[in-house]
Amino acid sequence: MIQDWGNGGSFNFTTSTLHKCKRQVLRPYWGLLTFIGWRGFNKESVYFHMYRWRILNIIYPSVITLLLFYTYMYEILACEWKLNLDNEVTMTTQTTPTTTPNHTSVSVNWSIIYPAFVPKFNLTEAVPHNTGCDHIITTYLVPNLLHLLAYVIGLYYFRIQENEQLYALMEKVFLQATAVHAMTASQQKMIYRLRMFLVFGCLWVVTTVLLQCLYVWAFNFPKMPLFETMGELSYWILFSLELLGRTLFNSVILAIMMNYGTQCEMIKFYVRGLGMRLQEKSTDLKAAMKDLLMLRQSLSLLNGIISNMTSLASVILAELTVIGLCILFLNKHNEPKVWVYRTFFPVIWAVMLLFPLFQAARVNSVCLQVQKIALEMRVFGYKGASILDLDSFLQFVTFTKLKAKLFHVPVLPSYLIFSAVVTTFVLLILVQISHIGPPGHIL
Repeated sequence: MIQDWGNGGSFNFTTSTLHKCKRQVLRPYWGLLTFIGWRGFNKESVYFHMYRWRILNIIYPSVITLLLFYTYMYEILACEWKLNLDNEVTMTTQTTPTTTPNHTSVSVNWSIIYPAFVPKFNLTEAVPHNTGCDHIITTYLVPNLLHLLAYVIGLYYFRIQENEQLYALMEKVFLQATAVHAMTASQQKMIYRLRMFLVFGCLWVVTTVLLQCLYVWAFNFPKMPLFETMGELSYWILFSLELLGRTLFNSVILAIMMNYGTQCEMIKFYVRGLGMRLQEKSTDLKAAMKDLLMLRQSLSLLNGIISNMTSLASVILAELTVIGLCILFLNKHNEPKVWVYRTFFPVIWAVMLLFPLFQAARVNSVCLQVQKIALEMRVFGYKGASILDLDSFLQFVTFTKLKAKLFHVPVLPSYLIFSAVVTTFVLLILVQISHIGPPGHIL
C-alpha cells in the first residue's frame, strides 16, 4: 500500500524506480532468457504473433536444443577437462626391465620368430592415456542428464507457462514499501546490486569459455583418436562449435542462479522493510500479519520449481568443484601451465555454486530477525496492542515457516560456516600428513 507523502512524491519515486529496475535489470535478464530459448523474440512487441516471429520462436529453441546435445556428446567423446583421477593425478612411466644374462645353450626354432614390434614412443617417457574415457556415466552422463532436465523444466516454466514471478515479486516489494522507506536510497542500492549480479554472471560465463581455451593450452591441443583421424582443421571447427555450446550450457546455469539469487535479494529487501516498520511502530499488527503471509507465499514459490532447478544446477557445479579439488591436491604434473589450469578449474565452478547458498543463507538470517523483533515487541509492548494481541502475533511469527530452501533443506548460515570450517580443517590435516598436495615439502 502506497501512502501519500509530499503531494504524491512517494508514488512517483516508487514508480520511476520500478521502471528503472525493469529497464536496467529485468530487460537484460529477459535477453539472457531469449538467448537460451526460454523466452520468445520480440515478446513485448505488438507484432509478437506475426508469422515470421512465430516461425523464428519455433526454430530457435530447436537449434539450441541440438547444440546442447552436441555439447553433451562432445564432452564424452573428447574426455573433456581430463577428470579421471586414475590417469590424471600421476604420470605413468614404463621402463625397460633389466635381466641377468643367461649363457645356457637353448635350441630355438628360428622359423616361428616374428619381427620385433617397435613402439612409437620412448619407453622411458610417460605412456599417453589417449584410448578413451573412464567413469563416463558418473562424470559426464549424469551431470548432462541433470542439465537437460533443468533446461526442459525451465523451458516449460518460462516459455510455455510464461511465468513472470520475478517481475511480480519486484512489484510487490516496491509497492509495499512505505513512504519514508521508499524515499531512502535502499531501492537504488538494490538495483545496483542486481545489476552487479548480472555483470558478474556474464563475466563468469566468459571465464568458463576462457577455461576451455586454457584446457587446450595446458594439455597441448589434446585430441582423441576419433579427432586425430579427422585432421587439425576439422578438430578446430568442432571445438569452436563446442565453445558456442559451452556458452549456452553455462548460460542456462547462469539464468537459473540469477533467478534464484535475484528473488532472494528481493525477499531480503522486503523483510528488512517489514522489520524497520515494526521497530518504528509505523504499522499495525494486522497489516504486519498480512505482510508475513505474502512473504510466506513468496518463499513458497521460491522453494518450488525455481529451487528445484537451482538444486539440479548445484549438483553439477558441486561435482565439478569436488573433482577439480581432488585432482588439484593429488596432481603430480610438474608443468606450470597444468597447475594453472588445475587451480582455476575448481575455483570457477565453486564461485557459482556458493552464490545461491550464500543468498539463501542471507534470506534465512534476515527472516530470523523477524522472530527476534516479535519477541522484543512482546517484552516491551507495541502501540495500541494488548498482551493477548502480542501473544497471538508472537505465536503467528513463530509458526510461520520463513525459510529459503535448496534440495528441500533450509540453508542456514550456521550450516555453511560449519561446513567451511570442517572442510578447511580436513584439507589442512591431509596436506600436513602428505596425503595430498604437490610433491616436495613446501606445504
